[in-house]
Amino acid sequence: MKSSRAKVSIQQWTEQGHIPPDKIQSALQAADISPSHHQWRPFLDKLLLANGGGLFLIGVVFFFAFNWQEITRFHKFAMIESLVIASLWAYSHWFNRPTANVFVLASAVFVGVLLAFFGQTYQTGADTWQLFATWAILITPWALLAQLGALWLLWLVLINVSIVLYYQVFPGITGLLFSSSQLQLAMFAFNTVALFLWEFAASRLSWLQGRHEVRLLAVASGFSVTWLMLEAISSNHQDSYGIVVCYPLWLLAGYTLYRQRIPDLFMLAGGVLTLIVISTAILGKYFLNSHGDVFLLLAMWVLVWSSLAIRWLQKIAKEGKHE
Repeated sequence: MKSSRAKVSIQQWTEQGHIPPDKIQSALQAADISPSHHQWRPFLDKLLLANGGGLFLIGVVFFFAFNWQEITRFHKFAMIESLVIASLWAYSHWFNRPTANVFVLASAVFVGVLLAFFGQTYQTGADTWQLFATWAILITPWALLAQLGALWLLWLVLINVSIVLYYQVFPGITGLLFSSSQLQLAMFAFNTVALFLWEFAASRLSWLQGRHEVRLLAVASGFSVTWLMLEAISSNHQDSYGIVVCYPLWLLAGYTLYRQRIPDLFMLAGGVLTLIVISTAILGKYFLNSHGDVFLLLAMWVLVWSSLAIRWLQKIAKEGKHE
């Protein structure tokens, strides 16, 4: 990393007497290693803003929970709808964009509250997955117009929850390719497609270039494909060959993307982690069937490959290609 090399250089110059001890802090700030007071302020502003927005939403929830029995049905609908409208109005009239983004995110959350209350009041009989799917559909205009990564992340979370709840109601409709869990297969397919579409869009839209959202998508995709591979290893069914083919392709695509095109050490570390888990499962199954007690061997395998992975990741970090 460039900052690490700069820090080492400053330390060497200090030891050689080129930088006086009382000027070390100034040198660190000039090299953009130690943040200045002006750099701390935007971070604290965002932190306090997120904290205030969260407390506001929690306060609204507790207000309704405490006074729910005393409020008439008409006033309940009126208050929830007013919160949606007021949040949208504040978003459209607030000049400070971070604050405005909190309001549009709050309005999207209130839409879900309104749908839940509507279903509870009129006993629509709809399945729970339909609530979250409808919620995602209704906030799609919010996501398209607001151009906010956090709002698109909420949309993706709602779709994921809809998929989970759908497969609890209809567990046997799909799953023709693999014998693995149909739910994990659907989650893997959706989150992987969403991950690569997000990266493609981020190369053209600056407001999608934040890394937190895309890393959460990668975690969801990696968890599902690892789960599917573990099921394939334990089952030995021929119809599990599909995921066995998809897994190395997924690893190769992730390595190509995050090693060469969009360097990201977190993504590479996740790929290494899932590879160690899968290789350990394969080794464990083979030796348990043939030799019995192999826990010491598996522990040594994990330690060796974890050490090699750490050295490889450290080497990449020192090359200065990752933040």
